Amino acid sequence: MAIGRGGLRRVNRALVLAFGLLVFGLLAMGFATKAALAQDWKFESNLSQRMGYNSNLLLRPDHEISTFSSQTTPELKLSRAGPTSDIALTGRFPFNEYFGHSELNEANQFATLRTHKAFSERSSLGFDANFAHDTTTESDDEATGEFLDKQIRFFRWNVTPSWQYLLSPIDRVRLSGNYLQTTYDSNEKTDFRDYGPSATYSHDLSELAAVFATIDYSRFEPDEEVESSEDTYGGLLGYSYHPTERFSLTAAAGLNYNVNHEEGSKDQSDIGYRFQFNMDYQINDQTKATVALSRDTEPSGEGAARTRNRGSLGVSYKMTEMMTFSLDGSYIDDQRTQSNSSVSRRIQVRPGVQWTITDDLSLQAYYQFRYKTFESSGSAIDNGAFVTLRYALPDLNWSGF
Repeated sequence: MAIGRGGLRRVNRALVLAFGLLVFGLLAMGFATKAALAQDWKFESNLSQRMGYNSNLLLRPDHEISTFSSQTTPELKLSRAGPTSDIALTGRFPFNEYFGHSELNEANQFATLRTHKAFSERSSLGFDANFAHDTTTESDDEATGEFLDKQIRFFRWNVTPSWQYLLSPIDRVRLSGNYLQTTYDSNEKTDFRDYGPSATYSHDLSELAAVFATIDYSRFEPDEEVESSEDTYGGLLGYSYHPTERFSLTAAAGLNYNVNHEEGSKDQSDIGYRFQFNMDYQINDQTKATVALSRDTEPSGEGAARTRNRGSLGVSYKMTEMMTFSLDGSYIDDQRTQSNSSVSRRIQVRPGVQWTITDDLSLQAYYQFRYKTFESSGSAIDNGAFVTLRYALPDLNWSGF
């Protein structure tokens, strides 16, 4: 689909901002090394080749597209570790080809920048940034919402600066901000911005446990003809517990107060609950399990903020020194805030096996089941099977400033 002038301007702005992001990170890296000793640099790279099949690639209730596919993905990572600072810049560039459906072929780009600088024993600064040029075909961020008639490309980038200060040996405060912007190449989705600050205070009860409190604010602004926005004021109280290196748990619960503004209409508001739960458990030397649950207000390309429930479960079992079995499952549902509109639900289950052939070469095979339902439009199922060969090139290491 052709992009109009307005769309091109938005895309160009996104690219300029993404480039500025990279420049900022590199400047930050240079600033961090001024007063530091020699740094340890590392350059890592790998190349993976995936062959696969989907019975319903676009996960639609009708006009299903079944296809074989090839995905070639080079990945690069440049990192530096120093006495008081570190930085990591990662790039991933998947090339997807769908046999018999060349109109769906993709060339995507993903970039991640993470920096950290300790100014003293008490104070440290962080800066994280992400950029994605992707499609709705496999993106987890586009997992929920209404069914789409076609594949849609989008640009997404976000930045998260943060500052942490140690008030005492057992008390700390963290201030952060977040800005997220998404631009779509189709009118079926709505461009949006979402931004706001947050503050977290944590107190160590012991060497094993801590309590924390978070307050945050976000503003969601969709690009629509009728000017509208949504403000979300939230708070969380939580508890973290880390009794051993094998087990850790974090749980928090709180409230969100949502206020919707629309030009020419009276403001609407409501209060909803939110929670987070994360657990990592190394059951024994062979078995590991992870659980994550959450409910929160999140931005979306549906023209409004959504209340999303998320759940994921991961289990891995090391059968031999060379072979590992894994089972991953996820559930997402969402519903527009301020509304009793239809709920979208998505389930994904993925069992797989990975063989470590050598230190540099691995082979992974997995089956993927996807199910999505939207109450007003029916449901869709996709069965997929994939085999991925991954080769890690030799790392390059050096010291410098």
